[in-house]
Amino acid sequence: MSEAVTVDRDFARFGAKSYAINKINSVEVRERKPNGKGGAIVCGVLATFCGFGALGSLTSPDGGTIVWLIVAAVFGFAAYSLWQESKIVEYQLFLMTSSSEAQAFVSRREDEVISLRDRIEQAMAGRA
Repeated sequence: MSEAVTVDRDFARFGAKSYAINKINSVEVRERKPNGKGGAIVCGVLATFCGFGALGSLTSPDGGTIVWLIVAAVFGFAAYSLWQESKIVEYQLFLMTSSSEAQAFVSRREDEVISLRDRIEQAMAGRA
């Protein structure tokens, strides 16, 4: 993430947004997968059907096997790409105050979010 994040004994700053440390009641890290597996499954099923179409066209006098194989390969590649994207995990840092909860930070690096949570907790405990 490109925004500047700083934590001191008085404030946790996330770019243009600041939170007073003494107003934060709790800090939570959540995991979220932004991309589902549905698209990968649909493309995989379509690739399988196209593969069966290619097998069926081997005995057909019209041919068309190469077209079926190309379409199957395209759907297969799309399925693989979408499946890889479905494995992406985002880690979100939430700050809870007495009045609300706010998502303060998002990263794909778990260690970065955990480190930030630890720094905020230390500031909350007066050890910053």
